Amino acid sequence: MFDFRFNQVRPQPFTHMLVDDWLEADLYARLRDSFPPCPANTGPTGYTLFWGDPEYDRLVREDANWRTLFERFHSDTFIQACLAAFPEVFRDEAVVDLSDARYVPYQESREDKQKLEITGSTLDAEDLWVRVDIMQGLTGYRRRPHLDHRRRAISLLIYFCDADENEMAGGDLVLHGEGREAMAVRPRHNRMVVFPCHRESVHSVSTIRSQRAPRNFVQVTVSSVKDLWQGSSGPQPTRWEVLQDRAEKFVRNRLGK
Repeated sequence: MFDFRFNQVRPQPFTHMLVDDWLEADLYARLRDSFPPCPANTGPTGYTLFWGDPEYDRLVREDANWRTLFERFHSDTFIQACLAAFPEVFRDEAVVDLSDARYVPYQESREDKQKLEITGSTLDAEDLWVRVDIMQGLTGYRRRPHLDHRRRAISLLIYFCDADENEMAGGDLVLHGEGREAMAVRPRHNRMVVFPCHRESVHSVSTIRSQRAPRNFVQVTVSSVKDLWQGSSGPQPTRWEVLQDRAEKFVRNRLGK
């Protein structure tokens, strides 16, 4: 499971890995077929299930396949695999020495997820925890070019849908490089994308203009209570763009009911 196939590291547009057929085929099929509907809630897509939500906790408790996925990621084995996958990036770009990093079973709340920094915690910067977020992107969903919070060490995405099967117009993950260089990643069954969240890892999602079924995916993040990376917070939306995004999310939520 945690063989990140180091020869799959791609340097452009920024350091990342893309691996198809990543999960075991039988496990993936069971997860895909039992992928839960996500209610309107906070989070990037507006339709999410997070650890601590009653529906999420029940899914992990009662479904052995989702419990297997959850437990694999919530482990020191996963933390160490992430750090070992991108050693040069963590050596050259991180402002925290993570050579002694360790997994801690910390549950980040929905409120804390939105914060750039978590205050009042007794955790050290090297104490890393994991989120395994279940999400659905509906028609109209998009993400502007952005960086994940600087306290995120790693972002990993697993797609549980196929863009062509869904007749999805838009909905690509776009990895941005310098200038006009960019790479579009089409959602495919059992496709995994992972990257360290350093200052060059600007990414976006193109607007889903139409689709027959939701853009189902799981986002896994490894995080700290402190900023881990050099540089700024990345591209920032204008006030108008923030208002536009809020209005679009409100409309999506109303249409999704």
